[in-house]
Amino acid sequence: MFKNYLRFSTRVFLKDKFFATLNILGLALGIAVSIILLLILQNDLTYDQYHIHHKRIYRLGGHLSATGIDIRVARSARELGNVLQTELPEVQAAVRANSWDHTLVKYEPRAGEERAFYEENIVRTDSNYFQVFSHTFLAGDPKTCLVDLNTLVLTESTAKRYFGDEPALDKTLLIDNTSYKVTGVIRDLPSNTHLSFDILLSQLADREWVRENGQIKSEAFWNPDVYLYLLMPEDYEPQAFYSKFPAIFDKYFKSFGDQVGGKYEPILERLDQIHFHSGLTSDEPQGNMAYLYAFSGIGIFIILLACINYMNLSTAKSVNRAAEIAMKKTLGSGKLQLVAAFLGESVFLSVVASILALAIAAMVIYATSFNSLIGKNLALDFVHNPLLLFGTVGLTVLIGVVSGLYPAFYLPAIPTLQALKGAYKHRKSSLVLRKVLITTQFGISIFVVVCTLFMQRQIRYVRNKELGFTKDNVVVLPINDTLVQHQIEGIKHEFLQRPTITQATTAYHVLGMNVDGQPVMWAESESGMKQQAFTLMFVGDDYLKTMGLTLVDGRDFQAGLADVDHSFLVNEAAAKLMGWGNNAVGKKVKFFHDNEDKQVIGVVKDFNYNSLHNAVEPLLIARGRDNGGFLHLRVRGEDLPGTMDYIRQKWSQIDPNHPYEYFFLDQRFNEQYRADEIQYKLVSTLSYICIFISLLGLLGLSAFTAAQRTKEIGIRKVHGASVPHIIYMLYKDVMYLVLLASVLIIPVAWYVVTQWLGNFAYQMPPDYALFVVVTIFAIAFSFLTVAFHSWKTARTNPVDSLKYE
Repeated sequence: MFKNYLRFSTRVFLKDKFFATLNILGLALGIAVSIILLLILQNDLTYDQYHIHHKRIYRLGGHLSATGIDIRVARSARELGNVLQTELPEVQAAVRANSWDHTLVKYEPRAGEERAFYEENIVRTDSNYFQVFSHTFLAGDPKTCLVDLNTLVLTESTAKRYFGDEPALDKTLLIDNTSYKVTGVIRDLPSNTHLSFDILLSQLADREWVRENGQIKSEAFWNPDVYLYLLMPEDYEPQAFYSKFPAIFDKYFKSFGDQVGGKYEPILERLDQIHFHSGLTSDEPQGNMAYLYAFSGIGIFIILLACINYMNLSTAKSVNRAAEIAMKKTLGSGKLQLVAAFLGESVFLSVVASILALAIAAMVIYATSFNSLIGKNLALDFVHNPLLLFGTVGLTVLIGVVSGLYPAFYLPAIPTLQALKGAYKHRKSSLVLRKVLITTQFGISIFVVVCTLFMQRQIRYVRNKELGFTKDNVVVLPINDTLVQHQIEGIKHEFLQRPTITQATTAYHVLGMNVDGQPVMWAESESGMKQQAFTLMFVGDDYLKTMGLTLVDGRDFQAGLADVDHSFLVNEAAAKLMGWGNNAVGKKVKFFHDNEDKQVIGVVKDFNYNSLHNAVEPLLIARGRDNGGFLHLRVRGEDLPGTMDYIRQKWSQIDPNHPYEYFFLDQRFNEQYRADEIQYKLVSTLSYICIFISLLGLLGLSAFTAAQRTKEIGIRKVHGASVPHIIYMLYKDVMYLVLLASVLIIPVAWYVVTQWLGNFAYQMPPDYALFVVVTIFAIAFSFLTVAFHSWKTARTNPVDSLKYE
């Protein structure tokens, strides 16, 4: 039986190659997109699940609130781990982790060239890390590799980068001028882990300032600085932890908490739930469930469009197959046999389409930069990924069944006598359904295109919006050497001798990159000194002038160290927060433990020092004492290659001990919108696929309709109908459906776009004309698609048309 169905399906395919090809191409695109989205979903929904104990590992964060401060932070005080193990018997292990970024690592072989790299993923942790977290060891002992001081574990790719094919064990790396012995090598971490590292260092040191008379100061527990992971019993209920924590708070937190009016509430998050459900500050990059919903939704849309194409073309061609169906029924085929035959036909096409889909998916994953774009490592590994194998097979069968379900029940219901007499016509219900399906297709396509265009406009807006400072043509060089740091004023002067370098300054912070600390300060208010958290930046001389910041009141820092430790600049948001109005200059501000009052000497116009996802927050700017951090050079646009070559040569002479590195401020600032741009690029690509599949279906329907109405067209031409009139006649129904789809989908698209724009504090003003433009383009593309076949039929000689059939 199966063999007969297969033979019959193959004959149907070969008999009508044009329509079969349209169906297969549409289904293949739908399946290919589904396979890729399945891999993305699997990657994101299985974050950190490769750890054997992922359901027993909890990360402890906290909600800290006090006068002038309220934060929910992913980190905890490093001293809290031992306290919890002592106080709570259910805490079976506590592991702390502290990330280092941008650290110079060197390997100096006895013979050969030194190998030095800046590493961005270094983590210092405790000796019991591998007793809690699961990793595959290629060399070394997981139980002892981090026990000794100054030891480290490398990932496989990092070991190869430094040592090539040589064994890495017992070799030495120089990190931050300290020698570390390699005691282990593990397989590279998967991309779907929230705590990623290339180098794992032993023995996280205690903080020196936290003890007083041998006891840990209460204040230490209010200074979170590490990720703290707790290994708990099976099926542990976090509520049990929360119920016991007040006693710990009273014993360790309360003393200092009373001084600042502070409250601390623990936040326990299971390891495999952090990626999508955390939302805490000072965390590693988080997933966005809304993006996942968006991609999944569009993937379902694409599958639906492909299925609609098949249903439309199958029911439209039912007139041509009426005699075939009637003959089979006359020869004894029952309804169930016919249903099975037509379902088999659609599943056969789906299987053929899936083969093409796998080729498309493989090309996207392996022959393009798609993995780099989305920051994942997707692979078509059917051997080691059974979910992918069974998901692909199930999806193929499901799409085949869904696509063929309506035709399978519709076609066998064709009246036998009418079909044998050649008098069968489409039923009204079939025509109505086809119009509904076409309207749905164009509604989906218009919806996705509108969302794509709004995303494009918003991303372009945040890239080009006036930020309150000038980010273009600023070259930033990290200052990695203390000797360079002490000579920075002379170095700045030397750079400024070149005409194409116009300004120079230093700062410990790079705008849009690392302006995120919020220390608690004392600031003058109407009721006296008030406790308040501010964002704080340390800068060098000429910072305002170099960065193009506007001083609205008071003065800038004086050159040199005159204003160090004595003065602050504030932004307008800080002045507004404290109620200073236009009288901010002269107000007193000081650090929490500082006995000396400092003075506000100027007010800077608000500028967006971080992403436009967030509004400008209150900011204090202090004059840094040691000119460290980053050297900022403003350069002219002309002869930029020559200027950059000069900077490279000069800086390599100034700091020969570190590899030369630099970046442009505007490029680094715009990296904040990378996630949005990835989303836009993916959605825009999917929107093109939606449009293409819709037009494929319309192309097939228009070809079939034109062929069915050949005789009618000939008669109309004999009576004087022009070619444009005939094309319009064939197209007008489609045009009405496109207009109806646009009207129905606009409210939905507007709601979705508004929700997405809510992620930005600064939004592009809405452009309602965009809906009209998209509708016009939809009409134009659909017209061209219909006209592709209609033009040839409309120009056919009436004599030939009347001979048709």
